[in-house]
Amino acid sequence: MITENSSSEEGGDARLLLQNSFALLQKSEFEKADALLAKAYELQPNNADVLNLLGIRSYQKQQFESALALLYKANLLAPHSAQTLGNIGLVYNALEKYSEALRFFDLSIAVDERIPETHNNRGNALKGLSNDQEAFVAYEKAISLRPNYAEALNNQGVIFLEAKKLPEANSLFERAIEANPNFAIAYNNLGNALTQLRNYEFAFQCFERAIQLHPSYIDAYINFGNSLKKFKAYSGAVDCYQHALTIEPRNALIFNLLGDAYYEVGDADLAKTYYAKSLELNPNNYEARLALMVAQIPKVYRDQAEVSESRRAFIQQLEFLQADSDLAWIFQTNENILSRHPFYLAYQDANNEAILSKFGEISVQLAQLVQKEIALPQKCTGSPGKIRVGIVSNHFSNHPVWHAITKGLVSQLNPDLFELLLFNTNGSEDLETVIAKSKGEYFYLNQSVAVSAQFIRNENLDVLLYPEIGMDTVSRALACFRLAPLQIAAWGHPETSGLPTIDCYLSADLFETSSSNLFYSEELIRLPNLGAYVEFQAVQKTDVHLTSLGINPDKPMLICAGSPSKYAPEHDHIFTDIARRLGSCQFIFFDFEENLTSILKDRLKTAFSNANLEMTQFVHFIPFLKKEEFHGLMQKAHLYLDTIGFSGFNTAIQALLCDLPIITIEGEFMRGKLASGILRRMGTPDLICHSTAEYIDRAVKFIQNQDMRNGYKKQISENLHIIFADQEPIRSLETLLLTRTKKAINT
Repeated sequence: MITENSSSEEGGDARLLLQNSFALLQKSEFEKADALLAKAYELQPNNADVLNLLGIRSYQKQQFESALALLYKANLLAPHSAQTLGNIGLVYNALEKYSEALRFFDLSIAVDERIPETHNNRGNALKGLSNDQEAFVAYEKAISLRPNYAEALNNQGVIFLEAKKLPEANSLFERAIEANPNFAIAYNNLGNALTQLRNYEFAFQCFERAIQLHPSYIDAYINFGNSLKKFKAYSGAVDCYQHALTIEPRNALIFNLLGDAYYEVGDADLAKTYYAKSLELNPNNYEARLALMVAQIPKVYRDQAEVSESRRAFIQQLEFLQADSDLAWIFQTNENILSRHPFYLAYQDANNEAILSKFGEISVQLAQLVQKEIALPQKCTGSPGKIRVGIVSNHFSNHPVWHAITKGLVSQLNPDLFELLLFNTNGSEDLETVIAKSKGEYFYLNQSVAVSAQFIRNENLDVLLYPEIGMDTVSRALACFRLAPLQIAAWGHPETSGLPTIDCYLSADLFETSSSNLFYSEELIRLPNLGAYVEFQAVQKTDVHLTSLGINPDKPMLICAGSPSKYAPEHDHIFTDIARRLGSCQFIFFDFEENLTSILKDRLKTAFSNANLEMTQFVHFIPFLKKEEFHGLMQKAHLYLDTIGFSGFNTAIQALLCDLPIITIEGEFMRGKLASGILRRMGTPDLICHSTAEYIDRAVKFIQNQDMRNGYKKQISENLHIIFADQEPIRSLETLLLTRTKKAINT
């Protein structure tokens, strides 16, 4: 920082003042240091060293124009000072004028290439210009000059972190901390890397240490909150965000994050309040606008009136959004925007095609800003003559989507005709992943959506299939792009995607009717039977102690295994009607997220009270059980009550494998036909109801008539095998792909 330029004898006092000022700055005694520096300037206004330090102090106070004026003057007085040139570059970095900054860093290095700070700051300029490769080299040069240079080690780690090379990032952050144990920024970054690795316990410790070192470190509070939210510790996340607000009360991002946290726990009212505040502070925050619109649809409804009101509010906000002519310049490349999806709209028993198509059109319009940057593949790849099929999913693992849909595709598509490429969108891996990897090329997409989209496009696919658009945020964002000639959705989320980039929707004959095409923006493809190859899974059962769960073994047990979102207020009376007619029975629900479950509990309590019944005598909410325990419970139960409007598929199969009879109401839409499709395929249509009155009556008769239950158990046992290992849907899909890919490629 000192340029060793201080000519003339009269500068002696100024030099002493300068040295004392510098010493005070190192002790963080800023006011005293500035006072001495001002006196030095008064004595010798043309001292380049004084001007240099004054420029750095202006930079530290974020008075950047003043800093530049002082440093340029110092440079005129003492040209070719590596320190002065480097300091000018530092200010330009702060102004985000990275090209200018880079010019001055290069000039500084030409004078003296031995200053590690200059190389580190040059790396920051290159990173600002999105030249991460050269930035990494610049940081490496800084580290070679000072091997324990914590800032440069941290900066290299950030490049690896952003590239999702997490082990490499971790190593560098740990080296930075070893070099400087009080480096709060490195602790924060290490916490972010550990969060992505799902090593939450150590991530939390890193954030706590960063905050301990720097109590007003707002990024550490925000990232700590984000980590807690991923861990589903929502109350802790809210505490972190609220503390961050005490530091920056007008930070729009924090209000947006609070909205996300409250929506996750099912408090749509508070979520909307925080999203609205975020928009008040930053009206151009498009992410908050989308989030506020999505939050109009609660996860669980307090009453039936809220269903229609939420739908009206969502449509109104969607229309406002459609009418906005400034969307293009508001949008920034942000995968959170493209990943937003009104998932819980599917829990309303209505045709959502028009609404989701409008929403999808906006999403694809925004994606075009990134789509224009996606380059075409440089060369053809793959095996000659084979159709290249890509599958994008978050669930190449032990998950309902894998077992119901994706595993059958991966294991059964003819390898002589189709070449499989599997793209895991940062999902977990387990023994099922090993099976997936054995069937095709396997890629782990853990970079930004834009980078992932380019990666997929480079594979020159003929077909790209998304099993669960809507369930997985990254899949939803990627589905907004055109990355293959033919793009297909399947029913992991049993609802139209609404995206004009998705050409076909794979469903099943048993899930659709002749008018079902009205419910899809895509071309509806009805594959035979259940539309999927479902592999038989042997059920492992563990005995459960009913009394320890608060269940009376002497009373009939009716399993109600759906999430609170699947129980619509209009159907609450079903449980009271069954209870009144039976007089003695137990509805077994499960404790999901506390706030969501409490809304359902309050509704049921009101319904039973209105029926002059005591809810606690009939309704039991029990903790989640291990899979084997759940199977053991179903084996002891009397009846499985399928959710109405949004049916179960995997859970229905599990119940049948446990010899537990099901009753269901066949809905109008695919999402209401999953269990009924299984029952029709098995040849047991008598278990399918067509009204709530029939559903109630059938449930009562099942509980009262053991011979009837036993008869259906026998039918289930004899016919259950029919739903497994069905090759018809796979062969039909193969024919479709062989036909359509030629057409799609030619066009």
